[in-house]
Amino acid sequence: MSTPLIEPAIVPDVFVTGNAPTTVMGDNLRLTLFVAQRSTMDNSPENIVVARIVGSRADMLQIAAAIVRSCDTARTDASGTEVANAFLEFLDAPKGRH
Repeated sequence: MSTPLIEPAIVPDVFVTGNAPTTVMGDNLRLTLFVAQRSTMDNSPENIVVARIVGSRADMLQIAAAIVRSCDTARTDASGTEVANAFLEFLDAPKGRH
């Protein structure tokens, strides 16, 4: 049985279209997520920061693996499975490798 998720306050979903370069902060990583849009001033493209996620390298890799697994279940071609398997092999590698 997995640990239950408890949401004591409503946590809104955040829609994103991209991410800025990941920031390394010691043993932690910060992922800055944004939404691409057009400026209301001059209609030029801009990226609006909507969330920042900070976590340990190990936790961020586990989150990335969960995303890869979820994407893999939506694909029907072999390439999706190959990508997911390669990523999961990377996670199982010795700690020094990542």
